[in-house]
Amino acid sequence: MRLNKYIAHTRYCTRREASRLLARGEIKVNNKVVKEESYRVMEGDEVTHLNKPLQEQIVYRYLLINKPKHFTTDIGDKDSKYIMGLIKKEDPTGLIAVDHMGPKSVGLLLLTSDKALVEKLNQKNRKVRRVYLIELNKDIEKKDINKLLKNRKTIKIESASHVDGYQANYIGLEMTIGSENILKGVINRMGFEIQRIDRSYYAGLTKKDLKRGWIRPLQEMEERMMKHFI
Repeated sequence: MRLNKYIAHTRYCTRREASRLLARGEIKVNNKVVKEESYRVMEGDEVTHLNKPLQEQIVYRYLLINKPKHFTTDIGDKDSKYIMGLIKKEDPTGLIAVDHMGPKSVGLLLLTSDKALVEKLNQKNRKVRRVYLIELNKDIEKKDINKLLKNRKTIKIESASHVDGYQANYIGLEMTIGSENILKGVINRMGFEIQRIDRSYYAGLTKKDLKRGWIRPLQEMEERMMKHFI
């Protein structure tokens, strides 16, 4: 790795600031002053700034995708398209989905190489706010929505209601504990079937300005906000 890039990866300073430190002769590699930005740092090299050791930090990747229908996060589902095939241009190496989304699920999905974050988000009683627009196979009455809200055994639904401008077989739902699979199971046991479930909000993130099928990396501010919400 180029020396200026290595320094930036230590989060000690930006790459531009690293170039200034190099130009001033303040960077040493294996106790020798190096001024060339293009110097290749090899495994085992010791890089210091004014005798302070600089160690490369792991840089995790976070990709946000507005998932289209018919794609799944389950590589074993042979009847649907695997989500990683949608992001070939982004290099899916090392990326995993933060949670499961099946072929009928669309909307906000986070892919990351940060396995510790994925484990944290999926802790059994971890509160992670998610907002959905759900299309059912038939109209749902207010009494059934109230019954859904009372379910507290394996899931925590904060709110659920009909949505203005949509037919009576649609509901808006906010959930903090439980997975989409658990939610689908609860709804199925009530005699309804989910035709489509669209997630618009997840752990402080939204799909605003992200069209269906589009992908983009998380901004640093979004990453901080997400980690703050969990």
